[in-house]
Amino acid sequence: MTDSNEPIKILAPPAAVDRISRRLFMGGAAGAAVAGSALLSACGEDAATDTSATPAGEIEDALNMFTWGEYNSPKVIKAFETENNLDFTLDSYNSNEQLIAKLSAAKGTAGYDIIVPTGPFIPALVENELVQELDLSRLKNFGNLEEQYKNQEWDPGNKYSICKDWGTTGYAYDTTKIDVEMSDWQDFLDVAMNQASGNVSILDSPDNVVGLWLWANDINWMTEETAQLDQCEEFLLNELAPHVKAFVSYPGGGDMQNGNFALVHAWNGDARQGILGVDNPDQWKWVFPGPRSEIWMDAYAIPVGAPHPNAAYAWMDHLLLPEVSLQELEYIGYNTGVKDIEPLAKDAGIERLDMVFFTDEQVASMETGVLNSAQDRRVEIYNKFKSAAGS
Repeated sequence: MTDSNEPIKILAPPAAVDRISRRLFMGGAAGAAVAGSALLSACGEDAATDTSATPAGEIEDALNMFTWGEYNSPKVIKAFETENNLDFTLDSYNSNEQLIAKLSAAKGTAGYDIIVPTGPFIPALVENELVQELDLSRLKNFGNLEEQYKNQEWDPGNKYSICKDWGTTGYAYDTTKIDVEMSDWQDFLDVAMNQASGNVSILDSPDNVVGLWLWANDINWMTEETAQLDQCEEFLLNELAPHVKAFVSYPGGGDMQNGNFALVHAWNGDARQGILGVDNPDQWKWVFPGPRSEIWMDAYAIPVGAPHPNAAYAWMDHLLLPEVSLQELEYIGYNTGVKDIEPLAKDAGIERLDMVFFTDEQVASMETGVLNSAQDRRVEIYNKFKSAAGS
């Protein structure tokens, strides 16, 4: 997998850069469209159209996907590649902004067949002609998706996307280094400033950063109240920052296994990968903390100019097969939304399902992200916090 870490120029005024967190879910469609206009103004005007001469339905000899890191089962990819006699190429990005910038700059010539935006970014991609309208009749297995994961506010009728999976945010801690029982966000903050001091990783995401203090204080992380955000900033900069070692969005990709941190702020699937990857999984404990947390959904879409659209449809349809979806879930650790996936996972004996499926009570405490007047303020706090970390 190629990691696209090179600097990318965002096509937006400075105030709009990095303002949108990856993890937004079910809602905020209007805000996303507005933000998309700022990020992508006029970028879609010269977008290329698909000029493939491959007959409809005949799968091409390649599939190129632009997605998040460590986000598909290698076994599923290899099997699809072999079955269809094609070359499967993966490039990864670290933010929706990076995805948008690359597609905008390429104007339909990026060469990707599948992208994986977070839900509320889809209206901006549509408005700027960066994604194709889907022909759902080509997805024979679309009916395998649970109804609750279809027809989201940001893409009515699944006109441009289908659910890949959804998840939440919590944390994990190394019980060989931390000997207190942890259960909520206040515990995270207390331990981060004491036993885990200098050994803490924080998600590299503005909204998740401010969420740490806001959730701990039972405040909605999308608050627009100036006084609440001022209190959040003061705590993060003056109390928490000196204890933070690094900002890492994927600690399960090796940091947990290598013992780089004692306490990691993480998305549930990535934390699960990390725990299952250590020699003694019981060494690490996952916490879904209260009193609040977040919920997000990522989706598959086909960009304008995709050189292998038939392969793209075949891939999406393949992932909707229950047996394939189960393999994906086992690797990525996120709920894929396919019908009966939870009992199938239990019957298959898949490990750590408490980190994949959540109770009704837990889901009720999860909050969706929105794009509102406080976005710039959250990014400002995040930037100051990063600068102050470890000092």
